[in-house]
Amino acid sequence: MLPWSATVTRLHCCFTMQIRLVENSPATRPLYAFFAQASDTLRERIHTKFEGYSQHGDVYSCKGLKILNARIWKYHGTIYKLRVDNGKESARVLFVKTTNGDLLILHAFLKSTRKTPSKEAKQAIRLFHQVGDLTTVIWGYDLVLK
Repeated sequence: MLPWSATVTRLHCCFTMQIRLVENSPATRPLYAFFAQASDTLRERIHTKFEGYSQHGDVYSCKGLKILNARIWKYHGTIYKLRVDNGKESARVLFVKTTNGDLLILHAFLKSTRKTPSKEAKQAIRLFHQVGDLTTVIWGYDLVLK
């Protein structure tokens, strides 16, 4: 087991940015399946990227960060798409910044083609439209292995 903190937070400008996951349910099972199948190193790299955002207190621009194109995918809002590579494994993590400043991971998948697969984008968009109704949990290492 990796030494992950149960809570990844940092005080920044009078608020605490937490890294959260949508709770494990039938609708979010692909996210948890991804984390269960990904290597420990890949999970650690993903966690490190999000920990950087948390410590910075905001989502900052970097080489591996893009925004899922709202015009192409026909949704309103901002879903971030983070690229994380680990040797032959290349993952994409789709997440949003909530109204209270937390980062909420909606979906993740291993990348195998040049473009974002429709199935993967639609899964994130479906959850994005339900953000206000979703139960979330603070990201801890033990949560991604269930």
